[in-house]
Amino acid sequence: MNKLIVTLIAFVSIPLVCLAQPKFVIVGGDGYDWGKVSPADSPLKATVTFKNEGNEKLVISKVKPGCGCTAAKPEKDTLEPGDTTTMSIELRISGSGLQHKTIDIETNDPDKKITKYKLTCDLVRDIIIKPGEHISFRGEHVIVGKEILETFFIKNNSDKPIKFYDLQVAPDMIKLSLPTDFILKPGEEKEATAKWTPTESNQQFNGQIIIKTDSNNSPTITIGMHGHAMINPMSNEPADGTKQPNR
Repeated sequence: MNKLIVTLIAFVSIPLVCLAQPKFVIVGGDGYDWGKVSPADSPLKATVTFKNEGNEKLVISKVKPGCGCTAAKPEKDTLEPGDTTTMSIELRISGSGLQHKTIDIETNDPDKKITKYKLTCDLVRDIIIKPGEHISFRGEHVIVGKEILETFFIKNNSDKPIKFYDLQVAPDMIKLSLPTDFILKPGEEKEATAKWTPTESNQQFNGQIIIKTDSNNSPTITIGMHGHAMINPMSNEPADGTKQPNR
């Protein structure tokens, strides 16, 4: 009889031991959505809470943010059953439209060793630069003595008129087909060209186009520029920029 009781106790204890484990839970779900945001909101910030809902000690061994986001170390990386801790996160935003990033969180929860915490937002810009906010004068078509043109578009993506003013271009060897001041109606798009004529071989530059606006969402527009000229194959010009005598 005693042997039977001992056997029954052992049999009941086995599943209880097997069930003893940590359980990693993110309060509020496995993601954070900031909704609609503007460029002025960057970087976006939030605080996430972790909880151990298991019956064994939980260890948060690693937090690995994806590109464009950062995560501070959790206030505590070891949680007793029922304990909680918090972690601060930031997300740098660029471009426009829906943004998606993830943070990988590794724990000793056997059922959830790696959790992907998703960060999302919808970046709404009053002003859109197409094809992008950088102009590159480079490649085989950029040669000494030849004018090269790069075209881009400025679009008013808002529901109100936007005034653009105080246009600045550096370096001044870049010629821009934009007036100093202009206004775009809602939905209106303006085409512009940037012109550069390289004057010497292997000439390089980094520059910017800066335009101020009366939009609270995008008070300043900055377009980066880069140029790299090659030797004109028709000019007998060597790489050091000196001229070879004609024969």
